[in-house]
This record gives sequence, structure tokens and C-alpha cells, in this order.
Amino acid sequence: MSKPWETFDSIVSEVRHEGHAFHAAFNEVRQASLRTEASVDICEYGRRAWQQLTPVQRAYALDGLFAAYFWRIHEEENELRHQADTEAGTSYLDEGDLLTLHESLLYQDGEGEEATVTTLASSLSNVLQELDLLRHQLRNARAAAEES
Repeated sequence: MSKPWETFDSIVSEVRHEGHAFHAAFNEVRQASLRTEASVDICEYGRRAWQQLTPVQRAYALDGLFAAYFWRIHEEENELRHQADTEAGTSYLDEGDLLTLHESLLYQDGEGEEATVTTLASSLSNVLQELDLLRHQLRNARAAAEES
């Protein structure tokens, strides 16, 4: 019989726990600050939370911080690009993109929701970028409507 610390589930749960340690510590520090009504810089929250972690927890947390930083920069860059594209009236769609995607549905491999299709990656990319741009424009339109 295996010992609890040797089972896959216990190892995986420990890894998941370690990965969320910084998040939990950060929220704990933030909540303590809110309860005391102290004004604390967001960087100070991070420093205090970081000091509470073990070296193993810090190793896992650092990867999460890098990923969060990447996604933050990615979102900021997308926002700037979408603003510029909206002002310029840009569309990502090429003339044949929608036709290409519709045609790929005619030659599905399989049935129903599990069916797969083969299409041009450029057409799919263009449609996804256009969708992202439209979502940005809709979000801005809603925000403008709420302000007025």
C-alpha cells in the first residue's frame, strides 16, 4: 500500500497548492490592509506576500507572476492596436476568408460537434483577429453609451 505522500493525487494537490500560495498570501495581506483601513501601495502588498512564502512556493509563484505580466502587456498592446485599427477603419478580413471557412465546413471529417475541418490558417487567423477587433469596438460602444 502506498503512503499518502506517494500517491499521484497527493503530489498534484501539493503542486496546485504551492502554485496558489502567492495568490492567497497577496489576498491575505490586501484584506488585512482593508480591515485596518491602511493605505498600502500595491507593490507593498506583493512584497509582504512574497516574504510569507517558502522558497518552493516562491519558485511556483514566480512562474505565475511572469505569466500574469506577459498577459498584462499582451492586453495593453492589443488595446492600443485595436484603438488604432478602429480609428483607421481597418479590417483583418481578406476577400476570400469567409468563403474559405464556409467551404471547409463542406468537407468535414466526422459528424456533429466532434467533426474536424481543414482550412487555411491565415483565413482562420484573420477571422479571429476581426472578431477580437469587433469585441473591442462593442465594449467601447457600451462604455460610451453608459457614460451618456
